[in-house]
Amino acid sequence: MALKLPRSINKKTKHFSRVYTYAITASAFALLAMTSLSSNADWMSDAPPIQAGVPQDIVITLKLNPMSQPEAACLSVTLARSLKGGANVTLFPTLDGVALGDSKVVSSRRFKCNTPWGEISLQENLDAFLDGNPDNMVICPLCWTERYGDQQPDYGVLDSQAVGALLLNAEKIIDF
Repeated sequence: MALKLPRSINKKTKHFSRVYTYAITASAFALLAMTSLSSNADWMSDAPPIQAGVPQDIVITLKLNPMSQPEAACLSVTLARSLKGGANVTLFPTLDGVALGDSKVVSSRRFKCNTPWGEISLQENLDAFLDGNPDNMVICPLCWTERYGDQQPDYGVLDSQAVGALLLNAEKIIDF
């Protein structure tokens, strides 16, 4: 047996429901307006805008293990190498991607990278990107130590001070 409410209570319930819906909607719009104001704060800063022709700081991260994901390793290095002409590019291997700093992994003959410069080995591709400057690749020190202990990387640098500056100064971070 269904419970029937008197019409006056039913009207009050509908009215309350409508007022409640309006209140929630108004609150949502108010919250949206407040958050959109804070997102515009960057437009008011004194920093110059990013412009074509001005080298940007780009960080390319690799979190995937090159041994199980060779295509991601090749692509991250190839992209870093391609962007290097017009930007300040740094490779930042993290998690299992830190194996990119291990010459035994990088020199594996199974790694063949299809690049705009033809098919080359991952080692040749990485050497061309680094171009004699190990600072072009900063290896996550926590991730490296977790996997390799006290061993020093063959490629890149371990510098816990550089990680913060690298990420805070990056204008773009591309993740693999």
